[in-house]
Amino acid sequence: MNLRLISLVFAPFAFGTSAFAFVGLIDPMAEGLGIGVPLAGQLQTVFAVACGIGGPFLARALAGKDRKRLLLFVIAILVAMNVASALAPNFAAIAGIRIAGGIFAALTLPLAATIGVNMVSEAQRPAAIATVFAGYTLAFLVGMPVATLLGDTFGWRAAFWFAGAISIVALGIIALGAPAGVQAPSVAGADFKTALRGDNTRLLLITMIGFSATFTTVSFIGPVITAFTGLTGAAIGAVQIATGVGSLLGLPAGAMLARLPLRTSLTVLMLITFATQALFSFGILIDTGVFAIPLIILAMALGSGALFASNPVIQSELAKSAGPAATIAFALNSSMVYFGQGLGATLGGAVTAAYDIGWIGAMGSAISLLALIIITRLRPSNEMTESNTR
Repeated sequence: MNLRLISLVFAPFAFGTSAFAFVGLIDPMAEGLGIGVPLAGQLQTVFAVACGIGGPFLARALAGKDRKRLLLFVIAILVAMNVASALAPNFAAIAGIRIAGGIFAALTLPLAATIGVNMVSEAQRPAAIATVFAGYTLAFLVGMPVATLLGDTFGWRAAFWFAGAISIVALGIIALGAPAGVQAPSVAGADFKTALRGDNTRLLLITMIGFSATFTTVSFIGPVITAFTGLTGAAIGAVQIATGVGSLLGLPAGAMLARLPLRTSLTVLMLITFATQALFSFGILIDTGVFAIPLIILAMALGSGALFASNPVIQSELAKSAGPAATIAFALNSSMVYFGQGLGATLGGAVTAAYDIGWIGAMGSAISLLALIIITRLRPSNEMTESNTR
């Protein structure tokens, strides 16, 4: 067991908990701030867009800096962002805080991934990425449900205090456990052109579309669970555990799928996304009776599993193609994750406001069809390898 690699798990754990701590508390949060549910959901959008914009440019500007020190810095930003959000008086203040924090916090995932892949051989990179991103699954398995439970018990601001506490713990563990001897990648060749060579542009689009499809529902998971099952309060947090279980299984599945032809693995994962999003709308619009809770647990587990399985598959291909620009490629991929989350939240809010919350799953299914089209345009792996060596 590589304890130094495992210490990096706490970076995405802190980031994921900070990003999604409030999503199970949209209804009470909206009521407490005196705003509508669709607007409250846009707190996810502003954070995601800030991450998407800040990540690639900061990754390029700081390409030669020490990876561990930068990672500790951005996690300290997460601590400050959560504490300030817990104390903020209104929606505008929280939105501004999350925009400012998101610009810097965007580096959390690419920095952790870069340190992880530089600790192992190329053959072990999919497993290393899956290990690091297991922290994201912890955010869904533990962070989000506990934040929802605490918010339901002590008020929605408790979710931000909890996220801040998790970030402090992560800061200490990474400071003590993460390797200090991993060299930053050479700045030579670390540019956007190198990061985007091969099929990397298409892979980045697939990441964005996949997250957009999933986050049409995830961004409003509290109201979705209530509309699907009738459950409220702490019971929502219990159901959210299904997302964590799915993501926990998805990462090792992704590491195995990375050995298959790229188009095959991504097609399977996106078809699962299409089906699970359709199931959300089906369960809300049609009374499923006693099957409601099992069906939503199935949809949440399979949907999150497919989403998280795509990470090792796509990130391994990005690292292979980008070479010395791997950190920038990872930052661009993280930006697509963030833009996808923001776009999904925006579309979910728009559909909810214009029609009904029951249709946001259908929107997610429609979006996933775009990814399936792009997947058919990917070149076979052997052609990509030949192209990258030229």
